[in-house]
Amino acid sequence: METYNVICMLCGLVFTPAVGSSLWWQAKKRFQAGYLDALPVTGDKCGCIRHHHSEAPFRVFGYDMTCDDYNFPCNTFTQAIRIYRERVRQGDVVFITGVSTAVIRAICKS
Repeated sequence: METYNVICMLCGLVFTPAVGSSLWWQAKKRFQAGYLDALPVTGDKCGCIRHHHSEAPFRVFGYDMTCDDYNFPCNTFTQAIRIYRERVRQGDVVFITGVSTAVIRAICKS
């Protein structure tokens, strides 16, 4: 299959989107229209801009073994603790906000 390039207008990253993805189809249409350069996209589509839901009272964030960052806004305490524990079990580096240090100590003991 053909590959097409995409360039982020914010960070300048040039990448090849997955075949059949929305960005791949957009880049293909651009190429078929006669453009030879990479499809310019916003930081939202690139992923260099991460939207944080500041209204969430709890947040679980960190990175995994392949250094991929994640950030989970959680509306409930139970949801935040469940995600935190799952990520710790997987061996990730995990942080949690919105809970007291006593709760963090209790989580780490269990």
